[in-house]
Amino acid sequence: MKRYLVLIFNFFLLLLPSAMLWAGEGLDVPEELQKKIDLTKLTGLNHFFASWYNDNMWLYAIMVTAIMGVVGLLIALVTDIILKMIGMEVHKMEHHE
Repeated sequence: MKRYLVLIFNFFLLLLPSAMLWAGEGLDVPEELQKKIDLTKLTGLNHFFASWYNDNMWLYAIMVTAIMGVVGLLIALVTDIILKMIGMEVHKMEHHE
């Protein structure tokens, strides 16, 4: 039973952003959300991310958050490898309460 409640709750959470967008239909958009980045002077990755920002701010926010998570994971893995190479024992800490 608990599994079904969790499944229904997760489904509700997935629908929540689209419902909020639908509810805000026709409202005035704040000036901060209408700003566009000038792409004429940008090249490479800067142009790539700025065009994402200009085209779809939601997609930009999701992708940047995902990239930050991946970069954090890579930093943790590299640190783990370096610590093992210098002979330190790396393992999960056990918490005794």
